[in-house]
Amino acid sequence: MKKTLLALSLFATTAFAEPVTGVGQHAFGPNTPEALACSIAEEKAKEAAILEKVGEIVEIVEYQSCDGQHCEHTKDFVNNITGIIKSIISSKIETIIQEGMETCVVTIKAEVEPVKNEIAFLIYNEDYMFKEDEEITFTGMVSHSGKVIIMNQDRGVYTKVYETKVEHPGYEFQIPDDGYKIVAKLPEDSNISNERLMFIFLALDISVKDEYNHKELQRLLESVPVYKKRVIYQLTQIVR
Repeated sequence: MKKTLLALSLFATTAFAEPVTGVGQHAFGPNTPEALACSIAEEKAKEAAILEKVGEIVEIVEYQSCDGQHCEHTKDFVNNITGIIKSIISSKIETIIQEGMETCVVTIKAEVEPVKNEIAFLIYNEDYMFKEDEEITFTGMVSHSGKVIIMNQDRGVYTKVYETKVEHPGYEFQIPDDGYKIVAKLPEDSNISNERLMFIFLALDISVKDEYNHKELQRLLESVPVYKKRVIYQLTQIVR
């Protein structure tokens, strides 16, 4: 069965005076380091600040799935934020106990600029939960040609897992798709691991290294215009 990406619609944006405040939070514990939780919380705070500025944009992504002559139509509703942080005026990081869990809370005040981004980018897997040594596959779809990179974050280091080119925009593609295998692996001393994956779509043909620290990766992403990229963050879990 082949799927194609048919349409994308945008709705409802609002604007507010600058600067704006954004708050993000993420719990941490035995399987999630505090530094990782604060990094996720900071990105959530940036998303919240952008949302406060540009409002909520709802994308309707319509699929056509055809098997022979029979076709079915499906619609997905995706919340999307289109804007950039021009500057961060202030940032505060604090740790609180919430619902019995330690939580990192990041509050930022920032200048935000709305940006139009017409790229639709989707990555999906059945449940994002894997067993050790299980072979992992993803299905993706993007509305533009370019490249897709998967990065895995561990203790502040981002490692490139896989990279592929999208030469047929609007059509479903598989990751991996060239005989390469992605296999779930646990640290030697763990029975469970919460992993963080980044799926990066770039409409520019730029080189991506095999490894980055957080600041280096941020500089790479900031060097690409907002309307030429999409980034999807996904938490996954690997168990023995």
